[in-house]
Amino acid sequence: MPYVRTDDRVKLYYEEHGEGTPLVLAYGIGGNADLGDTNRDALGAHHRLVLWEPRGHARSDSPDDPAKYSFPRWAFDLKAVLDHLGISKAHVGGLSLGAGIATRFTLRFPRRVRSLLVTNSSSAAGLPLPVDHIVMRAQSIKVTLEQGMDAMADFAMAANPNVRERLALDPNAKEEFYAYYRRLTPIGYANALRALLAMDHITDQLSMIRVPTLLIGGDRDPSLEPMKVMRKKIRGSKLIVLSPASHFANRDQPEAWNRAALEFLGKVDGGKRGR
Repeated sequence: MPYVRTDDRVKLYYEEHGEGTPLVLAYGIGGNADLGDTNRDALGAHHRLVLWEPRGHARSDSPDDPAKYSFPRWAFDLKAVLDHLGISKAHVGGLSLGAGIATRFTLRFPRRVRSLLVTNSSSAAGLPLPVDHIVMRAQSIKVTLEQGMDAMADFAMAANPNVRERLALDPNAKEEFYAYYRRLTPIGYANALRALLAMDHITDQLSMIRVPTLLIGGDRDPSLEPMKVMRKKIRGSKLIVLSPASHFANRDQPEAWNRAALEFLGKVDGGKRGR
């Protein structure tokens, strides 16, 4: 499997599909690159698609030390992926956590970014977390470390509104959630959650983003309101709301998501393809 090693010796998994202007995406917290399967073929038909897994997730390393996890650290991990692949400038983005990482990368390395593609992400908006969200995530850490990943999947399906809305739209997604939680190490997931709880609040910096920005939200997603804040803060950004769609809009409405993303990326590229 392809890996890149970071400056602090952490291995990150990535995979490539297709060719054209580079598009680099990561999934939400606890997810993995395989959850882009509903978009992979459509995006890879027009772009050099890179799907990567942040530290603490699936096939990437999961350091034991919580200090090795943070949004700034994840942003430098994204830089390591681009550097390893020789990509000087790319469309960057992802879903939820992945979009939060890409947004901070855009703020830190604007010259490396062709456009920003954000799907269902409150971390990208960088607002302080609501108290009930903090409590739910703190309990998630406790369940993960004390009871393991199957118990964490059960807890998420009962307590996490992002997951509950996905199941309301597609009850068959239950096995999908078990499958992707089982690919996590308890310490990696717990440390990723700790980093999420300690995230930097970047809302006041969003107005500095000057690259073309597309925001895709789900009408049933709790992150929709933070996405609306992003829409107001980032000049020229566009928000598309899919319906019916949960936090996992790329899976609830794959054809609509693909169509919106490809139309946006095509306009940014002006029909150009290449490295």
